[in-house]
Amino acid sequence: MRNITETVKHLLIINGIFFLATLTLGNQVYDWFALHYPNNPKFEIWQPLTHMFMHGDISHIFFNMFGLWMFGTPLEQMWGKKKFIFFYLSTGFGAAALQLLLYY
Repeated sequence: MRNITETVKHLLIINGIFFLATLTLGNQVYDWFALHYPNNPKFEIWQPLTHMFMHGDISHIFFNMFGLWMFGTPLEQMWGKKKFIFFYLSTGFGAAALQLLLYY
């Protein structure tokens, strides 16, 4: 088994915490952290960041975390910590922007 980089390990843990919070607290977590449209009363300024840690069910988080484990470690080793974090966050913000642009 290959070594997991610290950043990937931390991202796996953060995603796991958000998923466990969703399982235990239910819809309240979605209301706080999932991405809502700006005119929705549930919209909060932090949601473009936090939505990328939200997962709908066990298969969703499993396959996303499998992909993070498979591709994140070699990318971080190749690019370094700062560039990998920038990539991870920019793809998450890009997904939020695209969702709002296409469906708003």
